[in-house]
Amino acid sequence: MRGNIFSRLKRQNSQSPMQAQTHFDKGTRLAAEGLYPDAVMELKLALRANPDHVEARVELGLVYYKMGQLPKALKAYLSALEVRPDFVTAYKNVGAVYDELGQFVDALKVYTKAIMLAPQDGELRTDLGLVYFNVGSYAEAIKAFKQALDIDSHNTRAHYCLGLVYLDLGDIQMAVEALDQLKDRDEKHLAFQLLDKIQLQIRQAS
Repeated sequence: MRGNIFSRLKRQNSQSPMQAQTHFDKGTRLAAEGLYPDAVMELKLALRANPDHVEARVELGLVYYKMGQLPKALKAYLSALEVRPDFVTAYKNVGAVYDELGQFVDALKVYTKAIMLAPQDGELRTDLGLVYFNVGSYAEAIKAFKQALDIDSHNTRAHYCLGLVYLDLGDIQMAVEALDQLKDRDEKHLAFQLLDKIQLQIRQAS
């Protein structure tokens, strides 16, 4: 009798990760279709089956983020870091929420810690630069964007953000150089946005 109980428990335990993955896959599919409440339900079922499923915690945060429920998104991301303290993707998402909430000091701390875990992640340095840009620390922002470009010279987002910083500083020439970098990399969308901002500033100055 006891043996039957143990074998049944063992069978249930082995099925839990499979069930969690099934719910996770369904949740991500529903989220991609914009069916966010249903996605939340599936992701919660995934976590009930396997509380250590950090990807499900992050995906749940992403769904809450898309629903505009930033505090819940933040809670989900932070819970992922409780399970896996070195999960860089979760750090990125935590930083993005802090930035959007205007909690810039917290965002800077999170991105700085993430960079220590992934020093060659250029996107992290771009994210860090954007926070410095948001608080008006232009020298630190430029430094972060240039570090991102040292890692990957094709980081078009970093080129675009550099252009924005130079525009705020009134340095049209350097902003145009950033624009040229975007054109060279055939990044038409960001190039158009930056060109529009440059032309607007030139008109306002004349």
